[in-house]
Amino acid sequence: MDDKRNMQDILNHSLAGLQEDPFLAQRVIAQAKGEKPVKRKISLALVLCIVSGIAVIGTACALLASSQVADFFRQYWGKDMGDWLQEGKIAQVGESVTAGDVVFTLDEVVYRDRGIYGVGTARPADPKNVLVPMDLADDWAVCSRTEEGKALIALAAASGGKLITINCIPEAIGVDEGTMLPVNAGAYNVRNEDGSVTFSFEAGGYALEDGETYQVTLGYETAELGADGKQVEGSLKLQSGTVSFMPVMTAEKADGPESAAITAESIPREDCEIIVPDEYRETGTIPYYQAVANDFSVIARPEWFNRSEILKEESDTGYAYYVFNDHAVLDVAPEYVGYSEYTDEPFDYNWHAREVDDPDLEPAWGDKQAFSCRIAAVAAFVHWGEDFAKDTAFEKKKLTCLSFEDADEKAKQMMELLRLSGYELTWALDMDLDRIRALGKEYNEYWYESGSGFTNSPRYDYDLATAEDEGYYLIYTQTSAAGLDETQGSASFFITSRGIVHADVRCYYMMGEKTETPDSLISSGKAVERLYEETARSRNGEKVVRVKTVELTHMPVRAENKRDGMVFAPVWKVTYVDGSGEKKGFDSWAVFNAVNGKLIDAIFQ
Repeated sequence: MDDKRNMQDILNHSLAGLQEDPFLAQRVIAQAKGEKPVKRKISLALVLCIVSGIAVIGTACALLASSQVADFFRQYWGKDMGDWLQEGKIAQVGESVTAGDVVFTLDEVVYRDRGIYGVGTARPADPKNVLVPMDLADDWAVCSRTEEGKALIALAAASGGKLITINCIPEAIGVDEGTMLPVNAGAYNVRNEDGSVTFSFEAGGYALEDGETYQVTLGYETAELGADGKQVEGSLKLQSGTVSFMPVMTAEKADGPESAAITAESIPREDCEIIVPDEYRETGTIPYYQAVANDFSVIARPEWFNRSEILKEESDTGYAYYVFNDHAVLDVAPEYVGYSEYTDEPFDYNWHAREVDDPDLEPAWGDKQAFSCRIAAVAAFVHWGEDFAKDTAFEKKKLTCLSFEDADEKAKQMMELLRLSGYELTWALDMDLDRIRALGKEYNEYWYESGSGFTNSPRYDYDLATAEDEGYYLIYTQTSAAGLDETQGSASFFITSRGIVHADVRCYYMMGEKTETPDSLISSGKAVERLYEETARSRNGEKVVRVKTVELTHMPVRAENKRDGMVFAPVWKVTYVDGSGEKKGFDSWAVFNAVNGKLIDAIFQ
């Protein structure tokens, strides 16, 4: 699986150095009693997620002698991180948005090396209310019985206010008023002695590049929590707003080891696979293409997936949700189509958490997933699970009631209806009875018994499978784009003799008309040289052990004039092994613009 590791790196890095705070409850209770609070911030929350969206709020910019962002990250992430941010471009913002009963103020942002870092303050509009950072709220049914939770409940009771959960996270980023693109983002929230919450975030990914002005859409979330551990019905408030800012340099960058020059002579001469299209072999270049934003919401029809009556339908601009008579569910968004089968049997999705974490946790009822849904999950886990059934491979082109050719044809028919082009079959697995039963047993052992995994999904006896449950799990990949989760389309199907019983389809951009062809491109060797340059100056001190492949392909990026939208640009995708990957057996990657050599995205950012 080609997931970007930086989110896990953020999680690991941010947890490192955080310790239990045994005096937290005493300080909050002391505040409720009116005693003098301890002058020290309390860390309560860490939240990671990948989201997207768009809206508007305002702009501001100023010079700083010292950076609030650098100071905050220095305190919680360490001196090196703070010093590194101090050398970035800084902008004071000060824009405020009221979401529910909370006023959010973005205080400052820093831009450095294709990353944006921000710090802001959330305050209750009514000082009687008590703010709860998101990670505590996410598990409030459990945390409400801890010393921390009890202290906050006592504080709200003493003041006669509400418990309100808060969160703020970047959703999308624009550069120089160009297309707003979804971002990878991490957030870290700290409850302060005065009852406010300091929220911070880091955002990165291919959406970010060097520019003069930046537009960041922030998503705000608030909800009231009951002392019984439940979110108060109807209290959830979601709001988005976009702030524009122009960060500027306020400090000299220190020359350090990460800035050391990389010369072609210093790069190891090693054999790696060079992958280029025939057009490049013939002409030495490949063209730009228009990048056409996809919108399944105007294409997909529910009857393509299920011809039974629709029992429930919810829709909004660009989104739709259908529940069919047989309880199957179809989700449609501009870039996504998801279809799965369910039953009419109610199921408590808190069952496993109750057994492991909290015996008093109340049920969370929902329709039980169908057997087909879980078999598809087993097959999918074989594809992306690190050690799960890693030697499993495609074997049979004919099952009891279905052939591989028929399954492939059904998948291609669906992709044609969805107007997907440029997709090729990149992975397949035959799920016959023996494989369903054997892999199902391993799946249960991993998720329910080994301690390595944890899931609240229903547990099934895969020995009960019949010939009608057999099928093919097929994955098709958009081959016209670099293999990055944010940009490359994919279509996964589990197909039985009944047809498509599970689908997960994603497509962000389709390749449109050819626009222009650059006279020349940088060489594959130059792309490798750029990799060594960028890793040498990276924040985490990445070390390249071995370059495996250098592939010339396309990727949707902002046009040179960013207001002109998106284009599929020629890029070199370099796959390599770094120090950690050498030990753990996974590959890293970086993508460079093949025209000007600029870094577009990398796993180390």
